[in-house]
Amino acid sequence: MPKQTKVLCIITSFNLDDSKKIDYKEGKEYRAEIIGDDVLVEDESGHMYLAGHSAIEAVRLGIQEKENGRWDDWFNEHFRFLD
Repeated sequence: MPKQTKVLCIITSFNLDDSKKIDYKEGKEYRAEIIGDDVLVEDESGHMYLAGHSAIEAVRLGIQEKENGRWDDWFNEHFRFLD
């Protein structure tokens, strides 16, 4: 069962397919769910998308080299948990 939470975006993130479209705006709160090793965050369109893996999983998948926190580098650079 997913754990419901909220995150604060600390760096604006643009869509990979359309560089003019903002997925997450700096300073805005978003609904998030933690499901196992993954964090899904609701984007500006209202859809839930994978925004991060646990650091352990990110290392296992080869996404990053070191475990340096609970979540992977990209997530830690863009979000902070609010609760």
